[in-house]
Amino acid sequence: MEFNAFRKMLLKKGLEAGFSECEIYYTQGESLSISVYEGEVEKYNLEKSKGLSFRGLINGKMGYSFTEILDFDALNMLIKNAKESALNVESDDVQFIYKGDKNYSEVKTYSEDLENIDPAKMIDLVLNIEKEAKSYDKVANINGCKISYSSSSHSIYNTNGLELNNKSNILMAYVVPVVEDNGQKQDGIGYSIVNSIDKLNPKEIAKDGIKEAISKLNGSSIESKKYKTILYKDAMASLLETFSNTFSADAAQRGLSLLKEKEGEIIGSEVLTIVDNPLLDNGLGSTPFDDEGVATYKKELVSSGRLNTLLHNLKTANKANTKSTGNGFKASFASNIGVECSNLYIEAGDKDLDELMKIVDEGIMITDLAGLHSGANSISGDFSLAAKGFYIKDGVKTHPIEQITVAGNYFELLKDIEVVGSDLKFPMSNVGSPSVIVKELSIAGK
Repeated sequence: MEFNAFRKMLLKKGLEAGFSECEIYYTQGESLSISVYEGEVEKYNLEKSKGLSFRGLINGKMGYSFTEILDFDALNMLIKNAKESALNVESDDVQFIYKGDKNYSEVKTYSEDLENIDPAKMIDLVLNIEKEAKSYDKVANINGCKISYSSSSHSIYNTNGLELNNKSNILMAYVVPVVEDNGQKQDGIGYSIVNSIDKLNPKEIAKDGIKEAISKLNGSSIESKKYKTILYKDAMASLLETFSNTFSADAAQRGLSLLKEKEGEIIGSEVLTIVDNPLLDNGLGSTPFDDEGVATYKKELVSSGRLNTLLHNLKTANKANTKSTGNGFKASFASNIGVECSNLYIEAGDKDLDELMKIVDEGIMITDLAGLHSGANSISGDFSLAAKGFYIKDGVKTHPIEQITVAGNYFELLKDIEVVGSDLKFPMSNVGSPSVIVKELSIAGK
């Protein structure tokens, strides 16, 4: 059945079945990913997907159902399953079908330059990336070389008259070269995320990966003690992402975040500002509205160290007697509404990496963190992680360091940030950070 006819009929039947309000969330998309190895295409995956979820309020309870097939049988199934779902709800939380906002911001999430992208051109590009990487000395192997394109659209329609549509697309490519010297191997990654295929530069992607890999060669451990530390942008972004759920009002209300009822309090240093910005052009988490239809906006979660707000959806906002921050999102069309960040990042300062090293004078730079899923407690903030990086002396990098463990507490780390760099970057994620100087971190080495 044609979608517009299906969704009108579904909303009509929903009201006739006793729902006081009901809503449809519809998403569809496609993705093409191509991996190469030794000059040949190793994997070629083309996927198309679509799905529809229905939810409705009946006797004050919210019922959910979903389908991937749009036909007459699905109409009755969706209403029946949503009714049964509502009957099984034990929570007394107030749920909402949103009426909409007067204005929705414009944000760049879709590039016409990527429409009708030529798979043959994608193959040529990714083969060239591998070829460029293998042309360097010391390259022992390529651990991965891939290019991928994805596009998606999502729509919301409800019985309050709300009709919203947005679409997005993106193209990315990466290579992971492995270099070897004196029997030691190290890898690096070069990548690019673009909104036009003509902006992909195989030489630059390969060069970045090789440069990172070579810089790690011949590393050694260091003495166990506390060091003044630069957390390089990628490492700091991975920490911020690991602990991003601490900003969720849902987590706080369930006792799973130490930021519960801390709005207005100082939780970080005065140089720290943390932003959630769904209106960032071409950001991986950008959208003009969340999955409840609430208009999104840029917000400073932390301003100069002070916690301003947690992230809310309609349910958590009602509990806290405040407004939704437009962060009600689904993990997929088949899931319920949760609370998630959009584009989360630490606002950049005005010092480049060389200036940060001069400020440190002697200390270390952490560039890689491993074990984030098992070695970090998102509730307490404690972490103990394997790390790699560089030793800094007289304000410059001297030699790579490895076989070390960095330990600390995330919430204390936020308070110990002394300088924020200017090199903000999103490492193939919707969470980004510039490099930062931390007063000191405990390092376990030799």
